Amino acid sequence: MEPTSRRTFLAASTAAAFPAPSASEPFNFRGYLGWITDLATHADTNAGWPSMRLDAALMRDYHETFGLMREWKLQDLCIWGLYVSRSWPLDINSSVTPERGKLIEKLIGGAHAHNLRVVSGLGIYSWGFDQILQANPHLMKGNKSAMCGSEDESWQWMRKVIDFVFTRFPIDGVSMQSADQGRCPCEKCKRYSETEYHARLNIRCAEYIHSKYPNKLVAVSGWGMRFHDPAALPHIVELSKRIDYLIDVRDSSRQNDPALRRRMIESLKCSFGTLGGPQVEPPQHWPRDRWFLPTIESVGEHLRQLHAEGGRACEWFYHILANPGDEISTWVAAKVLANPATPWRTHLNTSLERLYRVTKTSHRDALAEAFLAAERAYIRHIPNFCGTISMEPLLSNNPGPPVYLTRRLNAHQRKQYAAGLQAARAQFVKIAPDIPERNRLQFILRSIDNTLKDAASV
Repeated sequence: MEPTSRRTFLAASTAAAFPAPSASEPFNFRGYLGWITDLATHADTNAGWPSMRLDAALMRDYHETFGLMREWKLQDLCIWGLYVSRSWPLDINSSVTPERGKLIEKLIGGAHAHNLRVVSGLGIYSWGFDQILQANPHLMKGNKSAMCGSEDESWQWMRKVIDFVFTRFPIDGVSMQSADQGRCPCEKCKRYSETEYHARLNIRCAEYIHSKYPNKLVAVSGWGMRFHDPAALPHIVELSKRIDYLIDVRDSSRQNDPALRRRMIESLKCSFGTLGGPQVEPPQHWPRDRWFLPTIESVGEHLRQLHAEGGRACEWFYHILANPGDEISTWVAAKVLANPATPWRTHLNTSLERLYRVTKTSHRDALAEAFLAAERAYIRHIPNFCGTISMEPLLSNNPGPPVYLTRRLNAHQRKQYAAGLQAARAQFVKIAPDIPERNRLQFILRSIDNTLKDAASV
């Protein structure tokens, strides 16, 4: 699995071998990423996670999203679940039914009509290989969810998946994940460090894709990978020579030494980025008015600092735009990604004017402060956090308890959060008569009330 050659072709938009970044240039890669139903207006109340539903209602949600992405200047729609949810069948080609295939082709065509690229999430040697491993137990050497990285037969299966992914639908690239299910711990594989092991897997796949499917975007989402060790940098640099961008999902390069991220960015031959700060993980099973957790300031500051250090990529999670906290957070994040030279507060102001039709500066500012008060009530307890905030248990098939209140906040912090959220509610009530979008304000108040009920019940 040694690298055979340096990447010789880069997609037109790639940032490999880019010149010194300008303080005013936008992020080169501005992605919107999630499981296929994660942006749904209506919950999949009793579906197992991850839901694979694709119907007329969800297609309408995507059509509206395409228009917003074009307005926001987000470029890439990265979808997990186009082909399978958790497991490829042994007959890879049977994974997509003709009926589903027509819907996906329509979805991709709609995105392309809005000049958006469609990128597929792709598990590398893990995530999606359960049936293959059950039928070929000799490829499972200590990790029931991952194929052995040293077995050539594992590569044959990986290659079959890659070929199907690029030939079944007219996708524009892949965002690869190799580490979220761990790695093979066998004697042959454990001679490589964690980062080296995953870099080798991703390099092999990237080189294969470039050789057989040129002009396709190739990215690596480092979910499960940790870039906090300076000794891992040479392996990350080698990986960067073969891909368009690298996502340090949890901003782990700053874990031990905040200065390491800047040094890493300066060394890489591709764009580097994160999820963009704290991400409200879309609760698949909940009604859309059960939570209210904006992340405007925390995301705005995270992206500002990332951009200042040379970061030029972001895979922003799908958010439930039917929820007003998620909606305003996404509007501000997308605008920052396209125009980082403008302060995030300015983007907040223009977004509020657009969504709530406020024209008077004092009314707009009061509305902004109410949103920020609601955010600070929670985020103050997880400062400088980058990653996903699970609202409910992920692996379930029905509405679960509010784990974002119990996993990240202790009892005292929950009381503080409830008090802060109650104060923010009072601010929204005060400004409500001056906001033309009355229905939106009522939705906010209902969402806050439901959040307070959850906080009181745990």
